[in-house]
Amino acid sequence: MGTLVLIAVLGIAWVVYAFNKALDPVESVDQYEEMLSEWRPSGLVGHFPSSVPGAATNVVFSSFPGFLQGGAHIQLRMVLPEAEVHRLYEHATKTANQHQDGGNSVTLVNQRDDGLWSTNPHTLGDEVFVFPVDYRIFIFDAVPAPGAAGHGWNHGESKGMVVSLQRNEVLYFAENW
Repeated sequence: MGTLVLIAVLGIAWVVYAFNKALDPVESVDQYEEMLSEWRPSGLVGHFPSSVPGAATNVVFSSFPGFLQGGAHIQLRMVLPEAEVHRLYEHATKTANQHQDGGNSVTLVNQRDDGLWSTNPHTLGDEVFVFPVDYRIFIFDAVPAPGAAGHGWNHGESKGMVVSLQRNEVLYFAENW
């Protein structure tokens, strides 16, 4: 009887461990291309680089598949040479539907009637909940989920890029919640 109880307890402990592990975002840059390929069918990551650029430094990556009502995200943040950052900034300026300086996913939604959902700073640190003002968030596309009429941005998706000219940082993002 004691052996059966021990096996049951170990089984439950393994299930709890596996469940908690599944809720951790993938943060290994070595898994970037694999995670990017998993996101491709969503149509949200076409603007991401196919691999981490060779000139990139201080690369930070996060991908989370979402869970129940929790949103999925993928972000790649890096420092690039100044000229490359300026080129990407100019491209994003021409491509974006909207932009904001600093803030988080709902800054524009709360400020404007036509405000679009953007992203949260998943790759800036555990205790960082808004982008500092030197980060310009370019929203290439954002739409509420089909059938969400009357519920605003309860569910939907967004994609874009965040650029800090001050820090020479570029961050690619996609969200599906």
